[in-house]
Amino acid sequence: MKLKIFFLILGVIFISFALNLSSSIIETAENKNKIDSGDKSVVISADNSSKADAPSKTDNSYKEELANQIFFEIRHVDDPAEKAILYRKVADECRGIEHAEEALWILSQLYLNDFEVPNVKEAIACLEQFIKLYPNSEWRSHVEFSLLGLYENEEFWEKVIVLCEKIIKDDSNMPSRIKEGLTERYMAAKVKVNK
Repeated sequence: MKLKIFFLILGVIFISFALNLSSSIIETAENKNKIDSGDKSVVISADNSSKADAPSKTDNSYKEELANQIFFEIRHVDDPAEKAILYRKVADECRGIEHAEEALWILSQLYLNDFEVPNVKEAIACLEQFIKLYPNSEWRSHVEFSLLGLYENEEFWEKVIVLCEKIIKDDSNMPSRIKEGLTERYMAAKVKVNK
C-alpha cells in the first residue's frame, strides 16, 4: 500500500513537472514566433513576466538572457553571413557582459576562417573594438597578439609599432622571452616604416 501511494505521488509530481515544462516550451515558441514576426511587445526575461516587471535593456540580466537566446539561435545557423549578423547583434546590444566580448572574438575568427574569402578588414575592426571596449578583459593579451599578427600580415607597420609599444607598456610582468619577441617585431616594423 505504501508503495502504491509513493508511486501515485511520484506520478503526480511527474505530471505536474511535464505540464509546467510543456507550457514553458509553448510560451517560448510563441514568443519566438512573435519575435520572428517583428512583434516588439515581447519581453525577454527569466520568468516571462509583464513588461512593467521586466528588466531594462541596460540591465545585465536582460543582456545575459538576450545573448543566451542569440547564441542558441546561432547553433542552428550554417551560413557565415547570418552568423556574423547574430554575433554582431550580441556584441552591440549586450555590451558590458562577457558574452559580448566572446561574440567580438568569435566574429573576428568567423571573418578570417569561415567565409570563402577572408574579410581581414572586418576581423581587424572587431579586434580593435574589443581592445577599445574591454581594456581590462582577461582575453586582452590574446586579442592584442592576434591583432598584432593581422597588422603584420597586412603590412600596417605604423599600427604594429603603436600596438607593440602599448603591449610592452601595459604588461610590466611580461616574461622576458615574450618582451624580446615584441621588441624584435617593433624594430622590424620601424625598419619597414623608414624604408
